Amino acid sequence: MKLGHLQLNQPLFLAPLSGITNYPFRKLAKMHGCDVVFTEMISAEGLIRKGQNLLKIEKDEHPIFVQLFGSDSEILALASEIAEAYGADGIDINMGCPAEQVVRTGAGADLLRFPKKVEKILLTVRKRVKRILTIKIRSGWDEDINAVEISKIAEQCGIDGLFLHPRTKTQKFRGKANWHIIREVKQAIKIPVIGNGDVNKIELIKKMFDETGCDGVMIGRGALGNPWIFDRKRKLPPTSIEKEETIKNHFSLLLNYEEEIKALKDIKRHIFWYTKGLPYSTAFREKISKIKEVDLLFEEIRSYFTNLNNF
Repeated sequence: MKLGHLQLNQPLFLAPLSGITNYPFRKLAKMHGCDVVFTEMISAEGLIRKGQNLLKIEKDEHPIFVQLFGSDSEILALASEIAEAYGADGIDINMGCPAEQVVRTGAGADLLRFPKKVEKILLTVRKRVKRILTIKIRSGWDEDINAVEISKIAEQCGIDGLFLHPRTKTQKFRGKANWHIIREVKQAIKIPVIGNGDVNKIELIKKMFDETGCDGVMIGRGALGNPWIFDRKRKLPPTSIEKEETIKNHFSLLLNYEEEIKALKDIKRHIFWYTKGLPYSTAFREKISKIKEVDLLFEEIRSYFTNLNNF
């Protein structure tokens, strides 16, 4: 697959996840085989105001895409130029976020209701963006599915590729992602189409490629507590020893990236996903929720997994 200047073979993408896909998480995904990572979704207006306080790209995480949201074409274009200047390999315009705080501003999935507005935004941004330009959409606002219509408009505007989560805005994350819509879009346009939605196991990656004909697969919630999903050579689930080492590595990355109090809060949230379904994990998570010292948390992690290995 050729996506702008990138030549990729059935690539895997880390989806933008609010409050999740910071540098430490992106680094872990890369370490386990992810081809292209995305930043968290960033407000175009916020990036213009705050600049590098809101976006910092490290040298070891390329290729990386910055996803922006907004509803004003000029503001999105200016924010895209800023993201390019900070080192983004690609700019993605979010046109699929179903969150009410985003939709009520006319951004995210709300744009799917206004094809002419989509066209204006993409034509404006395309003129100003020299690097890869993509959009991420849903299948439609409601039962009136218009993913093919929006995709054709996007292709005509000169974007390089499209990411599709085949649920509607009104569905949010309920029900099942309709992969058939990915196939419909893929058959309707010539630019690369990357599928997204309900890929939470390694074997489902191949299934999405086979069933939809998509050019790449984007993984979001399926990567929570599970960076191993990007390792397509893997045959077995991670061992408890691997989970322990990954949690410790993740925690160390967070400590080097942000203030200690924030790192403690963040790793506790990730530990929920890492240990979900493991024996005695509920009691373990309840215990660490009260810990406020780094050394004590490391010790409790070691103690839990030592006992687990002896279980």
